[in-house]
Amino acid sequence: MTQEIHVTNVAKRCVVAGALCVAVLMTVLSVGGAAAAPRRPVPPRLPTVAELRQTVEDFLNPQAKNTRALRKMFTALERSLRGSGRVGLAITPVGTDAVVRFGTLTTGRAWSTLKVPVSLAAERHGGAQVPGWETKAIRASDNDAAGELWGSLGGGQASVNAVTAVLREGHDLTTHVSSEIDGPDSYPGYTQWAVADQSRFAANLPCMAGTAHLLSLMSTVESNQDWGIRKISRTGVTTAVKGGWGPVSSNTGKYVVRQLGIITTQRGQVGVSMIAVPRSGGFSDGTRMLTRMGTWLGRNVRLLPMGRCGLL
Repeated sequence: MTQEIHVTNVAKRCVVAGALCVAVLMTVLSVGGAAAAPRRPVPPRLPTVAELRQTVEDFLNPQAKNTRALRKMFTALERSLRGSGRVGLAITPVGTDAVVRFGTLTTGRAWSTLKVPVSLAAERHGGAQVPGWETKAIRASDNDAAGELWGSLGGGQASVNAVTAVLREGHDLTTHVSSEIDGPDSYPGYTQWAVADQSRFAANLPCMAGTAHLLSLMSTVESNQDWGIRKISRTGVTTAVKGGWGPVSSNTGKYVVRQLGIITTQRGQVGVSMIAVPRSGGFSDGTRMLTRMGTWLGRNVRLLPMGRCGLL
């Protein structure tokens, strides 16, 4: 009704104003007609197949959403480190084999991170004579002590078999332990240990028999290994680590820097493997890169998948 009165008043004024007002009147009628036309309901957008799949995945695996968020944030972290070198990371909830891997660097020489399975194998084999060597090999990363541990297993094939057995018990089913019996001669630290396999081993280490002493040593390493996840500073969060570093290969002096570790929180534990190959090739640059990743894990600890021994 209001619209009709308005149009009538406009028409009356047009009698006075002349032809120009006819155009105005036609515009008013046109607008009024458009406004009066009924609107068709807009059908709701149906979810895509990918969206439906993601919804089902989130329902079946509540951690999936957190993992997507972690991947997105790690991509940004890796991009910020691109000028410094290449990095890789893998995390696995303790007591599981559910590895989540990040970054472009997937493997490298184990160096002193291999002292963890060597120490456990030697402790089981040698008993009372081993703790002194083990303490130096783990806490101080002493190579002479690690050599004694390796020799206590018999050396050569006997040592390879003993360390390989520990790796397999820790659910690392693929790593080949390098040694003096390889052709050409090699060294245990040269062992290529993929971050996924190392993370899986770290996640199963707390669940293996007789590892309490070893884990206590990893929780109290000396300053030469005080980087990576050791730099996490959050209430209720503790760590156990073993670092490793040395030339990427026999053809270069540039270093690869690694860390095997376990993060413990009130929600549970997660096994961690980190690796960095700094562009400079320097040890200190590598440790700084691992610390960047370690503090990133600390900031996002609430999103990390956690597990406990004996749940499966």
